[in-house]
Amino acid sequence: MSVRGIEISNGLMLGLHQELLTIFSKHYSIETKTLTVFQLYGFGNYNEDRPSLKGFITEVTGQWINGKYLYNKVREVERGHGKYIKLRRDYLSLLILTAGYDNYGHYLNNSPFISADIRKEEGSNFNEASNDIDALYYVGYYVEDRQYYIKSKFTVYKMKTASWEILYWEKNYEPTFYTYFGKCVPTGESALSFYFSKDNSSLNKECFVNIFYGNNMQVKPVLLGAYCGFDRSNNPVIGKLIFEQVNDADEQNEKVRSKEVNPIFHHYLYSQRMEVDGILPHKDSDLSVSMNRLGIINFLIGDYLGFYLDKNNYLIPISFEVLNELGELKFKVNNTNFRGIGRISRTENYLISEFSEKNQSFSQFSLQVQPLERDLFLGHMLVYSGANVLNGRVLLWKNNKKLQKFMERNKEFYLNKADLEDVINTKISEYLEIHTPDIV
Repeated sequence: MSVRGIEISNGLMLGLHQELLTIFSKHYSIETKTLTVFQLYGFGNYNEDRPSLKGFITEVTGQWINGKYLYNKVREVERGHGKYIKLRRDYLSLLILTAGYDNYGHYLNNSPFISADIRKEEGSNFNEASNDIDALYYVGYYVEDRQYYIKSKFTVYKMKTASWEILYWEKNYEPTFYTYFGKCVPTGESALSFYFSKDNSSLNKECFVNIFYGNNMQVKPVLLGAYCGFDRSNNPVIGKLIFEQVNDADEQNEKVRSKEVNPIFHHYLYSQRMEVDGILPHKDSDLSVSMNRLGIINFLIGDYLGFYLDKNNYLIPISFEVLNELGELKFKVNNTNFRGIGRISRTENYLISEFSEKNQSFSQFSLQVQPLERDLFLGHMLVYSGANVLNGRVLLWKNNKKLQKFMERNKEFYLNKADLEDVINTKISEYLEIHTPDIV
């Protein structure tokens, strides 16, 4: 059902509200005046185990409703700032169903709580056949807790409003939907933003969604986006989204309930979620995953020069530099330059390089934190250089001025071991020659 708003007269809203209160009072044999506003409308400091109008509407219709939204609308009418009030169309339908009527027309013609003048005035206000015209239907996908694959229904109405119904299989036989309603905010000419306030959410949480569609959103079978919201523990989360367009609400309903997982979507979304911890630090060092890691980075700062030994026993010069305590680094092999950042591994025994160049993302380099000897380090690399694959150990000397002068004089791709000092050759024989893997 569309969530677009509809204007109704204050008299109609007050009549419907009074009818609901009367039915509610009879159902629970309770006088509404004995209940606080919070309890009656079910928000703020209220007892979920005691009767509330919000709970009654949910019990009758099976649909969640925001009690505070309803209370705010009643207060707006009572203040009398205008003759009409704008109410969400889906909420009006739920209120009418709770009052015992099949639809708006049935209510308008039969309710004893509205006058003949209101019947005449409101007769043409609600066109039930126009609910889903100009709606775009999508099945949405994202991951929770890195791997848990979540499906949802995302529906856009006239590019103005949207509903996002997120499905959880909390029961084996029937899914539970948590629903957001919100406004569409155009962003430039190729993207849309959707703000979902907690007042229009069955989760009582806010969420923000950005979608990129390029041009002509209506003909794009797949849209890509991102969300920013809160997890079940109210910790901030962000992540990537995929929205797959379907033809209508029936197909959307069928596809979202299917437990089949599109492997292409799954691999695109895998681990594409970040969560903010629910515990704040007392000092900046508390943010460190390990107190040792900043110290390790500082220890590794410096220039490294060394060699990779290929299968023909030729030496390929290697240059590596850790620039600062952020872990920014440079790496050079065969006149190919890499830039990136180093992260200490969980076991704190390697500096893992993450290269920023997209076309070099398949290349890898890591430096062993514990030196083999004083200022002598072992590295591991997998680099695709032209038709060659450089895969294996690298021997590196840190801040070695003699080796730096040698490299400045010898800038060939390949070097002969005979060109090097005996002490360097000895180390190459000890740490590289017997460990060089065969390259298939």
